[in-house]
Amino acid sequence: MAFGNILKSGEEDPNFLTASSGVRLQTLIYIRWLAVLGQAFTLLFVHSFLGFDLPIIPASILILASALLNILVSISYNSAARLSDTGAITYLFYDALQLTGLLYLTGGLTNPFSLLFLVPVTISATSLSLKGTVFLELTTIVAITVLALFHEPLPLPGIELAFSDTYVFAIWSALVLGTLFLSGYAWRISSDSRKMTEALTVARFALAKEQQLSAIGGIAAAAAHELGTPLNTILLVTEELSREFPKGSEHAEDAELLYEQAQKCAEVLKHLSSKPDTDRFLQTDAHHNYLPFQSLLALVVEKHASKGAEIEILTVGDMPTQPKLFATPELLYGLGNLVSNAAEFATTKVTITLSWTADKVEAIIQDDGAGFSDEILSRLGEPYTSSRAGHGGMGLGVFISNMLIKHSGGTISFGNGHQKGAKVVVEWSRAALEKSDPYL
Repeated sequence: MAFGNILKSGEEDPNFLTASSGVRLQTLIYIRWLAVLGQAFTLLFVHSFLGFDLPIIPASILILASALLNILVSISYNSAARLSDTGAITYLFYDALQLTGLLYLTGGLTNPFSLLFLVPVTISATSLSLKGTVFLELTTIVAITVLALFHEPLPLPGIELAFSDTYVFAIWSALVLGTLFLSGYAWRISSDSRKMTEALTVARFALAKEQQLSAIGGIAAAAAHELGTPLNTILLVTEELSREFPKGSEHAEDAELLYEQAQKCAEVLKHLSSKPDTDRFLQTDAHHNYLPFQSLLALVVEKHASKGAEIEILTVGDMPTQPKLFATPELLYGLGNLVSNAAEFATTKVTITLSWTADKVEAIIQDDGAGFSDEILSRLGEPYTSSRAGHGGMGLGVFISNMLIKHSGGTISFGNGHQKGAKVVVEWSRAALEKSDPYL
């Protein structure tokens, strides 16, 4: 593979949610310059001011090689680009080899700067793939082992200090364990952070899609309102024309047909402009979507009724006192995901029980399927947790619902019913749910 291809940007990876994000080239260039300046200053200071007889020429050649490589990369590539995973690993691999060469000339593991072996592998663990990090770990461990066995002595002024094999082995053990521990710890923390970021990105896309669908319904309602007046005029004119023409004539039949078709259009427009509590189209402004609790769940159920299972809504409470709430995209999508999951895993039926008091509002979604396994139940609500092996599920539906329901002021708890089936309990404070503004 050509050097240019190795260092090319990773922007073209289509699997952007799961692929490694890579490292910005400018960041590695800055780190390299800091390393070059630090190495040059240390070499000059130790050799000239502390009186150590260092192999100044070969060490300077290694430092100069890093500087020239940095200049070459800076000139050849856009510093704002992001390196592909392979390119960044190659970059860090060279740094590890260059450090190995410097330490070989200056005492091996007895040189205090051998600690710098932890830098490349830690950078990889925080930003690059697991495969690349493992490769750098192995490279580092091999380099540390080689330096423990083969290296030039540490040149001290006037005397030559001899280090025992036990001490060298202790340094080797510390560096190897430090490499494994730090890289493993950093990779685990950054991996969790990446998963959460990716899951939140998917959640934002899902919410944006739901808002777009709601907006389409609002646009349809607005269009129906605007078209109502000209359509009524058409109905009136065609009705008068059908009376003017003699019965049985060709023109009379055409006028009657035109009147019938205009009537059908009027019925469709009436359907589009109806209120959201009586039909499936919501208004453009969320302020107009103030619905009884049961009506909002009816909208959610209507959207997911095609999953195959029968979905039944039960109410426990005084109907006149049931809460009213804004049908925001957050609530519609959050509850919709839970209902969709229940319908998908149910055997025949999903039961949604709604209850309310003066202080609390609750929705219990229960199916008659196999229920949650103990392993899944303990991790529900985390991103990429799924029991849909082989079904293409990403394990984000419950995570997104959990996030959106919490944003609306509610909480979700997961469990299994007394007999069988999964049971999801969504609970809100009534004051939080019946807020005066949908955007609060």
